[in-house]
Amino acid sequence: MSRSRVALAVAVFGFLGAVPSTRAAPTADPADNMSSSTLASALDEARILAYWTPERMASAIPAVPPTTSGKAPISLKPVAPENVSRTVDGAEPRGGLAPLADIHTMSGKVFYTDGGQNYVCSGSTVYSNGRRVVFTAGHCVHGGGSGRNWFSNWAFVPNYHSGSPHGTWTSTSLWSKNGWTNNGDRAYDVGAAVMNDRNGTRIVDAVGGQGIKWGAPYGAYIYQFGYPAAPPFNGSQLLFCQGGTWNEGGFPSISCNMTGGASGGPWLESYGQNYWAYLYSVNSWMFWDSDPTMVNKWQGPYFSYDTAGSLYDAVKDL
Repeated sequence: MSRSRVALAVAVFGFLGAVPSTRAAPTADPADNMSSSTLASALDEARILAYWTPERMASAIPAVPPTTSGKAPISLKPVAPENVSRTVDGAEPRGGLAPLADIHTMSGKVFYTDGGQNYVCSGSTVYSNGRRVVFTAGHCVHGGGSGRNWFSNWAFVPNYHSGSPHGTWTSTSLWSKNGWTNNGDRAYDVGAAVMNDRNGTRIVDAVGGQGIKWGAPYGAYIYQFGYPAAPPFNGSQLLFCQGGTWNEGGFPSISCNMTGGASGGPWLESYGQNYWAYLYSVNSWMFWDSDPTMVNKWQGPYFSYDTAGSLYDAVKDL
């Protein structure tokens, strides 16, 4: 890819206004949802909040993006006509916080533990009936593939910048698709977390939430956000790339030089037209020529009902 096509990651300052495989299907439909309860009591929540000290957050390393191409067959389950494509609007925060809330507050860093190592990803709040949902990549909630586990100590920090004025939020459950949890297939590399309330307030009420759409055409112009933490970046700022996407083997693709740590960050369509925008995909995996510090392209899972839409429907009322 020509280096001239690479969109540079830019710091954000203020609000800016598959073809089915012939492989046999796995036992569980890859389009089905799975969940894992991560917190069972107030004691667990207190433990996780105490665990994520500033030092542990600063030393968490970037999540490892998936390496397996999209191979899981797309589900043949019938999809209701209204779900082939659908658009859900976002929402401003409640309680008079709008002047203090923008893309910073709806985007944030994800922290979790896997095998004794602390990792970092990115994510975004999404409006839902329950107003408790954060969307991210599947590989930011589960290891992907048979024998891998759901992650522990899962937390989301909106507007992270060596901490956050909106605090650390813990999850009550993590969700993804069988295509990711059983097969590690990046065609289904999308995840969601249902968040615990904080001081009696739901997360979307506190910081706002993006809209979401699925079944949209390829070729959208999007803003891609994340907290890249691998060199040459250090994970301290929310950065973005912008540009037109294209269809590459069924995956939305965009030129961008963000590195690891940006995984799970939102691709936002219609950004700047309203207070919120529409989640179009999430950062899944990246490409470089020879030097991993010189990333030139990212791809994300295509948001269909089988991927993002059914996942959203599974968590929207929680």
